[in-house]
Amino acid sequence: MPFHRISQWTGGFFEDTSLTKIGLEIHLGHQGKPCPEVTDDWYNTDDEGDNFAEGQWVPLVNDPRTTTVVDTSGVHSLMIRFCRCASALGPDMQLFEIGLFPASFTSPKTAFTFAVLDDFLLDNLECGTSAMNYYSKLRRITSSVFPHLVPDRYRELMRVGRQWRQLKQLKWHGFGHEKQKPKAGELALFCPACPQPGVNINLAERNVSDPAWLYSRSLVMDGNFKAEHMFPANPTDGLGFMVSDGRYKLHLAEAQDIAKTSRHNLEATGIGGCACARHGCFVPHSMVDFQKGERQMNMDYALCQALGYNTDGIDRALTFYDINCQYHKHLHRRVEESPYLDLPWGMEVIPGIGLWHVHGHQDKCYVWYASNFITGAARIDGEIMETLWAPLNIISPSARGMSTPHRKECLDFQMNNCNFMKMIRMSKFLCRKFKEATADDDTLVKWEAEAAAAQDDRLENPSAMDIYEVKMTKAPTRKQQELHLLTRHARWPAGEIHRGAATWLASGITLEEAQVALLIDVKKLGRRPTNAQKLAIAQRHNRLQGQIDEFVRVTVTFLGDQLDEYDKLDLMTMMLDAAELDSAGSSSDDPDRPDDEDRYDTPVKFTPETLVIPLPSNIGIERCAEWGVANLVLQEISLREGQANDTLHAIRVNLADKAVLFRTTVRSAKSQAQSTCAWARVHSVDKILHLNVQMYSKCRSQLIHLGADDLLVKLRPLEKANLKATTVVADPNARGQRNSTLAWFWSIDVQGDSTSNDWMNEFYRVHWLRTLALRDRWAEELLLVGQEMIWTVDFFLHKSQRWVGRMQEADANQKQAQDSFERTKGMARVAE
Repeated sequence: MPFHRISQWTGGFFEDTSLTKIGLEIHLGHQGKPCPEVTDDWYNTDDEGDNFAEGQWVPLVNDPRTTTVVDTSGVHSLMIRFCRCASALGPDMQLFEIGLFPASFTSPKTAFTFAVLDDFLLDNLECGTSAMNYYSKLRRITSSVFPHLVPDRYRELMRVGRQWRQLKQLKWHGFGHEKQKPKAGELALFCPACPQPGVNINLAERNVSDPAWLYSRSLVMDGNFKAEHMFPANPTDGLGFMVSDGRYKLHLAEAQDIAKTSRHNLEATGIGGCACARHGCFVPHSMVDFQKGERQMNMDYALCQALGYNTDGIDRALTFYDINCQYHKHLHRRVEESPYLDLPWGMEVIPGIGLWHVHGHQDKCYVWYASNFITGAARIDGEIMETLWAPLNIISPSARGMSTPHRKECLDFQMNNCNFMKMIRMSKFLCRKFKEATADDDTLVKWEAEAAAAQDDRLENPSAMDIYEVKMTKAPTRKQQELHLLTRHARWPAGEIHRGAATWLASGITLEEAQVALLIDVKKLGRRPTNAQKLAIAQRHNRLQGQIDEFVRVTVTFLGDQLDEYDKLDLMTMMLDAAELDSAGSSSDDPDRPDDEDRYDTPVKFTPETLVIPLPSNIGIERCAEWGVANLVLQEISLREGQANDTLHAIRVNLADKAVLFRTTVRSAKSQAQSTCAWARVHSVDKILHLNVQMYSKCRSQLIHLGADDLLVKLRPLEKANLKATTVVADPNARGQRNSTLAWFWSIDVQGDSTSNDWMNEFYRVHWLRTLALRDRWAEELLLVGQEMIWTVDFFLHKSQRWVGRMQEADANQKQAQDSFERTKGMARVAE
């Protein structure tokens, strides 16, 4: 169609004009040639056309014989001549044949191109553009200087846009090829990855080994108060996602008198409904209007409609709702009491709460209703409905004043488009979920290799199958390591090893620990310590110096006279450097550490906490080898391992105690005094925790000096994130713990911790159960995503088969019509 703009030279400049002004006429019905039945002077005298201005500023023709055509390029006045032959189609059908949608089916004087209608629907869909704004844009495109002089076809666009949208819906869902009328929910798409009997699954052929939860319908329920609606003039029903008005209002009247809205002139204060909890697809015919708030009677109707959509044979449904802990209590009673509510027979409805909303509930609601602990829930958060309201909110303001059917059509179209976009991205979405569920883990690869090697060697070496036994050996303590060394030395001949060296090394390690503790306390004194504090530190200095002197006196027995010649120790300091002092657990985790202005050492000349203890770790493994005491290095490594295990055990116990204090004391404090006492207990635990963290850091640095690389693989550095009180115990309903697991050092000595402390046994039990639930949800996710891939493929195969059937039926009908026409022509010849 000729919709381009032209300009005409006037002798001085180019002025806008139209093809109609220079004599363009469009003839229909005869391949562009004039109809012989049309005379030049004919035009419809009943319609004198629009009385709009005509001039050089508006490229239109004010002629009653012209037809106003609206296109994406603007508004045009075209001379369209219809075919007047006896066998010709009506004017409206002639316009349809050339791609124009008439605004009237009896005497069309305005038509819209298919392109402008598609563009309007797309603008309304993606940008929320109303019909008034869109047509205002077309008027400005037609005449940027005087847009108000362009003919107003806003109301025609409203009407034709609705008709075009409905025709598109009917065509997309196959009703353009069928004579039957669509039923409730048949003008809507649904999730291809959800189980739908008769569409993508056949429950009669289900595998008996499949778990019962595999064929479940997962739904999420929510409301949206942006989608308000004013009272309409002529309410009617929709056939998409919104429920039918008649039965829904009967249900509301039966449940309770319809409440008046809190704001005047509003028929609905919002909408609510259900969507697929795993993939975020709206469930057809399950969206309802709210009359006053989000009441149970509204959501009951939406839920029953959603559970009844393509669920024949499905006996399990998982529902997520913000207040399911209260909503689900009397759901079955409300359904039984209402004649308009019905749940599928035999279906078990399992309640759940989304992982974001559940943290606003009581602590017990987390373990009762969170998806982490629901069998068959896999890896879903139950909050996907919140993301689906965003595209609907785009058109909600423009839909507020629409008539009821128009509003339903707009909302249905928007939700259908949302489901369509989910559908075309489903393959990529499922592939991403599958990769998450089967993340490549080096540990899993190692375990699989061990299992394969064990199976290969089991005939020749049955002990290879020991990998299937649980390895729960208790981590040795420093005293156990010392006892083991002394017992072993007692069996060796004299002279081959230094007897009593283990006890000497253990005492040196004890001195180092005392130095660390004293150095931390000195650092806390600040600039202006009291006399009592100075006296206490001085007394500890004296005791520590005496112990160091005694240790050095005995050192000659084990290291020989070479120690006197080794002056490197005089230049060394044992004190923790600045990096170690600010390491994990020493700054923000230490409650009694003073402000920056007080963080200075007390000027003390006598500082035994900075002296170097003559241990192999301080002397060096090369120097020990030269002196012939290399065996002391191995003994110190053994004792250091025990020291590390002791400090890690103390860290675990203190973290568990801290978590218990938060749960039982801090959170339950009702007054300022109780809160102060509770935090004082937490701070005392923090002191001990801080001390053990520094001892472990010093122990690990000494192991580095001893070259214990194999041991350092197990004894990793401590980070601040590892030293937080676990929220599973301290705050079981805290956010962000869905994927949380314990730090690496919790698995070093589970048996020892559990047998020595009843609370630690309970601590490990809770964490083990939560980790087991996390593992089960991931296993379910892997199985369910694989099955959803199959369901998605079967869904599209089912749809393709239906469309192929429609195509074959249309071809058969066309052939029958052609045969009938040939038979009619043959009978006409016989009659002649």
